[in-house]
Amino acid sequence: MKKVIAFTLSELLVVLVISSIAVTLSFLALNNVQKQLRNINIVFEKQQAINSLERIINRDLNKYQGTYDQKNQQLLFVSFKDSVQYHIKERVILRNSDSINLKAKNIIFYLEGIQVKSGIVDAIEFTFENTYTQNGLFVYKRKDASYYIN
Repeated sequence: MKKVIAFTLSELLVVLVISSIAVTLSFLALNNVQKQLRNINIVFEKQQAINSLERIINRDLNKYQGTYDQKNQQLLFVSFKDSVQYHIKERVILRNSDSINLKAKNIIFYLEGIQVKSGIVDAIEFTFENTYTQNGLFVYKRKDASYYIN
């Protein structure tokens, strides 16, 4: 009688245990990668919101006359044709009816390089929470030589 070459039951169980450990480790690694991707996505969205806010405020600050009302936490840009209103809330910055989901830790307003609490502004400095690379931004009104001559 010929002996059949095959694996024993104990050998098959060892292979099954090792395979299950390998699959478990791979799922744990996949879970960690997914968490890191979510965190990267959140940081990327915050950076995009900061860049968008910088472009919008830069445009408004250079197009309109800016004033800040500390009592109402309201930033108002006015021209003879149009106006833009910003409300600075705890977790969001509202621009007219648009919302920018950024939590501003600190906002400083300047006029001619001097910090002001309320009134006309020509520069704004923002500091944000929970951002890793870009913690803030500084936006100022560009002035040509005629501004300083007059």
